[in-house]
Amino acid sequence: MKKLLVCIACALFCISSNYAQNKESMLNLKERQIAAISGSAAKGDKPGLTTALTAGLDAGLSVNEIKEVLVQLYAYCGFPRSMGALNTFIGVLQERKARGINDAEGALPTLQEVSRSVEYGAANQRKLFGRDAQGAVLAFAPAIDQYLKAHLFGDIFGRDNLDWKTRELATIAMLAAMEGVENELKVHIAHGKYNGLTDTQVDEIVTLVRASEWKPEPPKTFIADDKVTVRKVFYKNRYDIMLAADLYMPTDTDINIKYPALIIGHPFGAVKEQCAGLYAQEMAKHGFVTLAFDASYQGESGGMPRHTVSPDALMEDFSASVDWLGIQPFVDRERIGVIGICGSGGFSVCAASIDPRIRALATVSMYDMGRATRNGLGDAMTDEQRKAMFSEVARQRWREAEGEEPRIRFGTPEQLPNNVNEVQKEFYDYYRNPKRGLHPRYLGTRFTSMAALTNFYPFAQIKDISPRPVLFIAGENAHSRYFSEDAYKQADEPKELYIVPNASHVDLYDQTDKIPFDKLTDFFMESLEMTNINK
Repeated sequence: MKKLLVCIACALFCISSNYAQNKESMLNLKERQIAAISGSAAKGDKPGLTTALTAGLDAGLSVNEIKEVLVQLYAYCGFPRSMGALNTFIGVLQERKARGINDAEGALPTLQEVSRSVEYGAANQRKLFGRDAQGAVLAFAPAIDQYLKAHLFGDIFGRDNLDWKTRELATIAMLAAMEGVENELKVHIAHGKYNGLTDTQVDEIVTLVRASEWKPEPPKTFIADDKVTVRKVFYKNRYDIMLAADLYMPTDTDINIKYPALIIGHPFGAVKEQCAGLYAQEMAKHGFVTLAFDASYQGESGGMPRHTVSPDALMEDFSASVDWLGIQPFVDRERIGVIGICGSGGFSVCAASIDPRIRALATVSMYDMGRATRNGLGDAMTDEQRKAMFSEVARQRWREAEGEEPRIRFGTPEQLPNNVNEVQKEFYDYYRNPKRGLHPRYLGTRFTSMAALTNFYPFAQIKDISPRPVLFIAGENAHSRYFSEDAYKQADEPKELYIVPNASHVDLYDQTDKIPFDKLTDFFMESLEMTNINK
């Protein structure tokens, strides 16, 4: 019974606890769906809106709450968007009713005196903004000031079945979905904060809307384990990029204990729902709090332009993850380690070299992306081939400067070429295989980022990791094995090179019978001194 109460307390804590960098709460499920509905309606995305409306009703939003959001939409996006969204909503309700689902109608607004709309609106503006409405546009065109007072802030914001915080949340989502309204967005962000939205909630609204992430959460590429709870969290790196991550915790977590934590970096160009999440889940089962994040510009994380590769940002993401974990009340900031898989192995080495808060480091199937890009696999690239690559990157930059769409590079093609080699086959069998690593958020990287990667030398300061321990894990048959072997030679003690028998590079992504989780557990237990975890 005591353990059950602890589990319930932990679950409630995980839901209500402050997951933001400054201990600010994230949006709850209903608020996320209001942002989803508002953003998709503002974009005119009918399929996305249909999905968001269904999810909103399933989350407990009432029919009248959603109606209010869609009616308010017309003040910011026009009657066509609002009317179209309301028609879509009618269709969703009819379809649900046909399936026997009767959604709650919810409260209606209190009626107001129409003749006093201007008076009500002026008063509401003062309450909403903390002052009278001001601005050159209002002085230049007094009629719009009257319309705003009478209709938007008198009639619409005066309808009290949505509070003002919620109305501003919806407005921010609408404006974030539109182009050319950055000034209005900034104004309403300020209004939203004045009425109770936090910086983190605002960042979450804008990030979710602009990434179109109100669609149903796609499943991860591995089977969830009921011994582990997962929560999505958001935090910023020092470049002000919002990172999205999944936090994994044992279901029997005692929130009065500070746990050791591990940060898991995904392969180059991949996302947290693939093998990084699998590692995070498995290590959580062994007693760690774990965090699998999307790198800047990838997956659910922010960063523009999308799919950019910035070695500096990819290193910074690890330190930003340390920042966030280290201020959580259930994490011991003196016991934070990192696991870097494939490309993130090289970036994690670089991060650990300059961030002593990373107390222990393990890499798995590590790639040195700088060396692989400038020299090719097995260092087989010739000088002529390298120069040709730089020339093609330069030509592509001209094309994009002249307005062409960005060229996206996938490590794995959608179809295997006729002259396919074994390495391509191996990656293809993971990333394009729906039974293994295929995931809709795996969207590649910008071709023009290749030039910057050639200047990346992750082992330049590898000796500075010492005396913190580092473990290099590679498959016996891995084409990438030489990256780990060379890193091991350059690192100072304490260090270990662990070769997994009969394993290839990609085997260590998801083949749980080959991934040495026990070895990783022993390494971090010793390195992070997990002696008091069950006390």
